[in-house]
This record gives sequence, C-alpha cells and structure tokens, in this order.
Amino acid sequence: MSSAMPSITHDTTSVHKLDNGITVLLEPLPYLRSASAGVWIKTGSSNERPEQSGVSHFLEHLFFKGTTTRTARQLVEAVESKGGHLNAFTSRDYTCLYAKMLGEHVGTGIEILADILKDSQFFDFEKERNVVLEEIASIEDVPEDHAHDLLVQRLWPDHALGRPITGTEETLTAMTIEDVRAYFAEWYRPENLIISVAGSFDEDVLLEQISNEFETITAPSSLPRPAAPTFGAGTGIVERDVAQNHLCMGFPGPGIHDERRYIYNMLSSVLGGGSTSRLFETIREQEGLAYSIYTFHSSYWDAGMMGLYAAIAPENLGKTIDLTCAELKRVRDELVPEDEVVLNREQLKGGMLMALESTFNRMTRMSKSYMYHGRILTTDEIVSAIDTVTARDLQELARERFTPEQCAMVILGPANGNAYERAPL
Repeated sequence: MSSAMPSITHDTTSVHKLDNGITVLLEPLPYLRSASAGVWIKTGSSNERPEQSGVSHFLEHLFFKGTTTRTARQLVEAVESKGGHLNAFTSRDYTCLYAKMLGEHVGTGIEILADILKDSQFFDFEKERNVVLEEIASIEDVPEDHAHDLLVQRLWPDHALGRPITGTEETLTAMTIEDVRAYFAEWYRPENLIISVAGSFDEDVLLEQISNEFETITAPSSLPRPAAPTFGAGTGIVERDVAQNHLCMGFPGPGIHDERRYIYNMLSSVLGGGSTSRLFETIREQEGLAYSIYTFHSSYWDAGMMGLYAAIAPENLGKTIDLTCAELKRVRDELVPEDEVVLNREQLKGGMLMALESTFNRMTRMSKSYMYHGRILTTDEIVSAIDTVTARDLQELARERFTPEQCAMVILGPANGNAYERAPL
C-alpha cells in the first residue's frame, strides 16, 4: 500500500486519497453480510459536445465487452459466480460501474471493476452500437420516458443537459471508436474518479487492494466543465398515435450547491410526492382523471428543475391542465397548513433514512455527496436542513417560480384540439 495515503474519518465513513489523486470512500458495516462497490466517474452526458451526444452511455456499455485477460462473459461470471451482480449506469453528471455481492467476496468485485476501468478493449463495437440504438428506440416506444426527454430538451435547449443521455440515432450512427477513446482520455482521469465501498469488509485489507489496483492510473488534468444552460419555456406538442396524452411541466430549479434544494424537495413532495399529495388527491382520487401523476425535482452541477408528469385520456387533458394549474396557484396564494408541512417533512426524512438500509444506497449517497460537495454530508445535517423548511419558504418559492414565463410544457400523444391552446398558469 502507498505510504502517502492520508485519511479522514467522518461519521461511519473514511475518506482517503491515493497518490495519483483518486478518492476512496469506505463505510464498513460489520453487522451486514453484503457489500456494494462502485467506481464513480465525474462525467456524463452534460459534458458532451453536440457531436458526442451519447458517448458517455455508449462507453459504459463498451466497458463490459472484455479486457485483454477476460471475455465479456468472464467479467460477469467472476461476480455472478460469487452470488453478486455487476452493472453500470450513466446520468447527466456522472457514470458509475458497480458490483454488489457478499462481503466476503467484495475483493473480487474490486478486481473486476479495476480490470474493466483500466483494460477494457472496447470489443464488439458495431454489435454494441446496435444494442444502444435498440435502447434508444425502446425509450421512444415508452411514452412516459420519451415525454421526460422532450421536457428536458425544452427546458435546456441547445445545451448538453437538454439532450438525451443515450444520444440520438444520428449521433450514435456517426460515432467511431476513435471518438469513444478520445472521450475516455479526456474525462477518465484520477481527479475525476471516486472508489466507494459500503458494507461488510475489512477496511485495511480492502484499502490496500484498492491502492494496488487503481494507483497505476495516471493522466493529466481533465477538461473544464461547460457553461451553465439557459432555461427555456413555452409549450411543445408532439403528436403520437398512442392511447393517452402524456403531460410534462417543468420550472427552473437550483443547482446541486444551492441550499434551497431542500425547499424544492419539500414543495415537490407537497404537490405530487405520494398518495397524500395535492395533485394525486385532486387529479386521481377526487376526479379520477389519471392513474399516474407525480412531481419530481432534479439538481445538477449548474442547473436544476422541478417538474410534474401525468398520463390522461385525450378528452381529459384540458381539465387536467386546469386543475393542475389551480393547485400550483393555490400554493402561491395560500400557506401550506402546518400539519401538511409536518407530514411531508416526515415523508422526506423517512424515505432518505429507510433507503440507507441498503448498502448500494449508502455507497451511492456518499459517492454523490463527495463528488458534488467535496465531503460527505451527514444524515443529521440533511435532516436538520429538511426540518428548517417552513410554509413561508414554500409559498415564496411557488410565487417566484410558478409563473407562465418560467413554465415549460410538453404534451405527447394524439391530437387534442384546443386543449393544447391552454396557457399554463
């Protein structure tokens, strides 16, 4: 193990830096039987130039196609033969390669993740391109997923945040293996890498293995992040021969470093966070207009959004838009009652704390926390921030954001006459 490996212990986690600049986050949980290990890379679709759209996600696929010493099957078999699971995902801000397995076998997971990151040969390039093209087609065949992609395109036009994570048929078809290798060289550098493990393991033994496996990675500094996007508004109509209209509305939100993100979370919960939320109660329970209706809040490096989604019969679209806007206006005009604030406060805290019973969620939480904030936010810190949100905070935010000029709306589905002409809010 390297002699220069300073560590910081915080809560139940420890933070280490390898000599080459890779961050290592460890949370030993000896009372569990499993462990989750992840390699997090601080790049995703938001860093891609227009002609690169989809390269982060394509690269994630190619990682698993084999190394100089293991075939694609052998990589997966090494983990699954130990009762584990090997996979990856790509977001707008980051990419994660991970293994979940019994704690006694976590060393195997680390070895496989290191082999994938350091030695993937990007075999079967054309075959995997076709797999991704099929994935893109499958997203467009699911109206709910496609509506969300259409919304972010309207929210952040002419910016990487507004482009689909998977890219498009055009960009994937034009992409070469040289393009993929160049992107890998640009962003997969030590200062952009976090190794995170939570669960049952011997901390000293695992830290030494991680150092031996990953400290050979070297590269100069990576590229600067792109500029923040400009928020778009207005209504977009995409006619599609499907049974329902799929409605998405979105409003500007805070970047990940804005402390007001907790107010957005609470406001989203009040409006559409669960079965007791206002939109669920009005649209589904009272009026019977929709089976699926919910709100969501997303924060990224430089921007964020709060949005809502509903799937309704075409004849009910106009009424649903009217009732939805009425609920948005109500939180602007009236303070949310204190008992409702308390209910949603406890929902947010309960959801966060119960999720931490999973080693994968614990591994993910500390990785994202360190990636975005340079430290691991404690659960007490987050609970305290949620507890400070007041009804007045919610009303002030609603008054600031729920305005026609800040509303982006997308409707995907069959033609529906003058329902499209309704001005939001």
